[in-house]
Amino acid sequence: MTLQSAPLSIGHLAAETGERVKALRYWTDLGLLEHRRKESGYRTYTAESVARVQFIRSAQHVGFTLSEIAGILRLRAEGYKPCAEVREELQVHLQAVRQHLTQLQALEAELAGRLAYAQMHPDPECDTAGCVYLNPPAP
Repeated sequence: MTLQSAPLSIGHLAAETGERVKALRYWTDLGLLEHRRKESGYRTYTAESVARVQFIRSAQHVGFTLSEIAGILRLRAEGYKPCAEVREELQVHLQAVRQHLTQLQALEAELAGRLAYAQMHPDPECDTAGCVYLNPPAP
């Protein structure tokens, strides 16, 4: 015989997980969190909801969208182990992050160059529409 834990109110779920009630309501409305309603209309959640919230936040932390998370949870609810799909999506996310890092490194180099120029020329000739420090670099 298994003992069922008492249902959690949305406030208790928020306190248990550190999430805002507004986020939990939103995730519930999207179907990411299962709930029941009391006769009073209040939502109640099970103890398993804590793990579900932690999963959602962890997946978001590594770049998964709520839509992607919903797909994973849907596969799991259908009895399918979604690990292969998640592994492929992790690869896609990693490639995107690496590309973004490359772009950020190029931006960093350009900003450093412009700042070095600005520091070497604190009072430049400035007859442009904006500021000489932000003009396109000369070819």
